[in-house]
Amino acid sequence: MATTRKSTTSEPVKMTPTQMRKKIAELETENNNYKENTAWCFMCGKPKKKDRFYDNTDPLVVSHCSPICKDCAKKIALRVDANGDEHEPTKESIQLALRYLNKPFYNKLYDSSIQESENSATGKTKNNAWTSYIKNVSMPQYIGETYADSDMFKEKIIYEDEKTTEDVIKGREDQDTYSSFIKNKNDVVRLLGYDPFEKEAISDQPFLYSQLLGLLDSSEDANDDMMRTASAISIVRAFLQQSKIDNAISTYMSDIRKLQNNSATIKSLQQSKKDLTSIIKDLAAESCISLKNNKNAKKGENTWTGKIKKIKDMNLREGEVNGFDLATCRGMQQVMDMSNASILKALRLDESEWSDMVAEQRQMITNLRSDLDNYKEISRILLRENIDLKDHMEEEGLIKPEDLVDLNELYSCFSSIEEDEEDDQSEENESSAES
Repeated sequence: MATTRKSTTSEPVKMTPTQMRKKIAELETENNNYKENTAWCFMCGKPKKKDRFYDNTDPLVVSHCSPICKDCAKKIALRVDANGDEHEPTKESIQLALRYLNKPFYNKLYDSSIQESENSATGKTKNNAWTSYIKNVSMPQYIGETYADSDMFKEKIIYEDEKTTEDVIKGREDQDTYSSFIKNKNDVVRLLGYDPFEKEAISDQPFLYSQLLGLLDSSEDANDDMMRTASAISIVRAFLQQSKIDNAISTYMSDIRKLQNNSATIKSLQQSKKDLTSIIKDLAAESCISLKNNKNAKKGENTWTGKIKKIKDMNLREGEVNGFDLATCRGMQQVMDMSNASILKALRLDESEWSDMVAEQRQMITNLRSDLDNYKEISRILLRENIDLKDHMEEEGLIKPEDLVDLNELYSCFSSIEEDEEDDQSEENESSAES
């Protein structure tokens, strides 16, 4: 007896035209409801109901849904690991989640969200800083703001009295004026032991340090007279005030049409400048700062010997060979040679005196040549060790290349001697070849 197999496929239902129109209308309504209440998360790649997304207040976004869903944003902010465990959110993880949600990040709002998440007195404590922040940033006052409005992308406005040294150096690293300013500041602090213009505006400090450095003594011990030092600082500040008064007067006088209206102000500024000049003169006279009242002006400080002594007292390495030395001055060497030739011509020595002189010079040359060979060997050994030591310090970052002495320039004084020796050698070779 044959058994009949039940068909697994459903037979098409026959509908009347009226029933078909009703079914089509139901499908269209269901499709429209799906489109209106469903959004697509591009991170997890799944369609979800719109209530599983945050509101997107960007006026250009028609769907009004965030680019990713709440679950994906939470995984980013709470740093969900491979095991599915959540971790405490960090500032960086919250910023990353906001970047995908296209919502702004504000430092003040972040700080208040942390306090809110840790405050148990309100009875509405959040689980963590992320849930507090995402709730706060969804408030009406932040409507229309995106991630591009975050604090990271805003240029910070800094007033002159708020500037630090780091703000001044920005964009001016290669300027000579800034390097001179830093050098003058360090020298003033070294000589006085403190920073007298720490509270002054950064824009005024280059002028103040450069002027004060000219009034201080190069020796640290010579600035122990506190009355003189305080007077010097006050004088420099008065110079700065005078400079600002001059600038103000120039501004008022630049407009000839308003000169009559500004005449009273200009007269007041000129009187203030006159008072400052009187104060500067009195302080300079009492503290013996000006050249007219300086007690040390007649002690040879402004002579060449006094300047060389000042350089040596400052313990500058560049000043070690900066003296008036015959061995390092080519011009004086020529003067010395001409003087010796004139002396020999005037002496008119006889034959016996010439022989004694030649014998004495020969002995002297022999001794000097022996010393020269010894010093050459010593110099070679020390030069090799110096080069090895400088290479090691440069590799370790202990010394800058620009602070090193150029050896080619240092030994350039022997180049003329070597050229003469090469010329002599070439002449000998030519004469031997001709013979």
